[in-house]
Amino acid sequence: MRRGILRSTFVLTLLLAISSFASGTAVAAELGDYLWTSRPLLLFAPSDRDPRLVDTVQRIQASRCDVVDRDMVIGVVVNEGVSSLDGQAVGADQARRLMKQYAVDENAFTVVLVGKDGGEKLRVNQVPDLRTIYAVIDGMPMRSREANSGPRC
Repeated sequence: MRRGILRSTFVLTLLLAISSFASGTAVAAELGDYLWTSRPLLLFAPSDRDPRLVDTVQRIQASRCDVVDRDMVIGVVVNEGVSSLDGQAVGADQARRLMKQYAVDENAFTVVLVGKDGGEKLRVNQVPDLRTIYAVIDGMPMRSREANSGPRC
């Protein structure tokens, strides 16, 4: 009887762990969670090894303070490899939904800036000039109010 209870406890613990991991993955792919708090910058690429993606991610990491000050979260959405949103893994189904939502072909390299209001603000199909992205954000009315509160990084 004790063995049955231990087995039931193990199975229940395993199911809870799997469901919490799965729900965390699903939540990471929901851009609605970022409404009015963050500006997603979505990097779409055929693979997580795409040189354009690697270059863009390196540029973003080099200007991390600018990203933080502008309340940006980075999404990497790939057809092959590991996708992520704000540092959390995104499942292949969620990645495909984002590609479909933003009408990005699975073999395309596209960068999409989404505003805090959930609207698309900028789209480029090459390695982006981050200064251009920052200028678009800095021109937003909400950003001017944020900038008055001073840098956060």
